[in-house]
Amino acid sequence: MIPPEKAIEIVKDYLDRNKINYIRVSEKVMTQKREIPYGAMEGKELTIYTVCYDYEGYYGDAHVFITVNAEDGTLLYGISSSGYLDLT
Repeated sequence: MIPPEKAIEIVKDYLDRNKINYIRVSEKVMTQKREIPYGAMEGKELTIYTVCYDYEGYYGDAHVFITVNAEDGTLLYGISSSGYLDLT
């Protein structure tokens, strides 16, 4: 199992690698065990970390939540106000 701090590093690396502009990445990481609702691991129950990042939206700051597999650090999916996001 990776530490929560590593999940933050994984999300920051993903954002930088994909040239996604962000204002900040939260230092708080939510940990939970749940059934995955979207993506390649859909339907499996995993322990996950959820990390939030903020970006400048049209009407103010907007939030995106990135879900990371706590066992191996794999990016699973993102959620924004417009729905699920594929992370490639």
